[in-house]
Amino acid sequence: MSRYNDSSAVKLERFPVERVQNQTEQQPLEVLESKQSPRAQQQAVPYGKYIVILACVFAVALTIVANYMQLATIHLENAKMRQEITRLKDDQNALNAKKEQIYNLSYVEDYAENVLGMVKLDKSQVHYMEMDTGDRMILAASASNKAEDSAGLVSRLAQTFSVVLEYLN
Repeated sequence: MSRYNDSSAVKLERFPVERVQNQTEQQPLEVLESKQSPRAQQQAVPYGKYIVILACVFAVALTIVANYMQLATIHLENAKMRQEITRLKDDQNALNAKKEQIYNLSYVEDYAENVLGMVKLDKSQVHYMEMDTGDRMILAASASNKAEDSAGLVSRLAQTFSVVLEYLN
């Protein structure tokens, strides 16, 4: 039910025709620049500043996360290196023990007897040889030296070289 106790939806008497025609023939509206007061301008929200601040905070957060990722990678590599050092120290200890075993005289004797099939000498297996003539040593150079005293410098150098070769052999 309407507020005016009528049954009609709209009463045309309330809207005069002249008023409706005037409204349709209105002039175009002009856009006026809004002149805000200085106080209204100060209260305006500076969205540009907020966006810049938010971008800076996001960049700092990304940098922190990237640094933590690098730190985690370094810690992981450090743990792997420590495990490798521990394993290498164990290998070093095992190799040192094996070296000591190899240079141990009892190990060498055992290896020679069991693996190589060698036998220790008995006193009965040792033979000493005695020579009828005494020990003496003759220099080969002294016998030929008397004959070649008159020889030249080149022959003396050749003789010295041959003596050195005999000594080395």
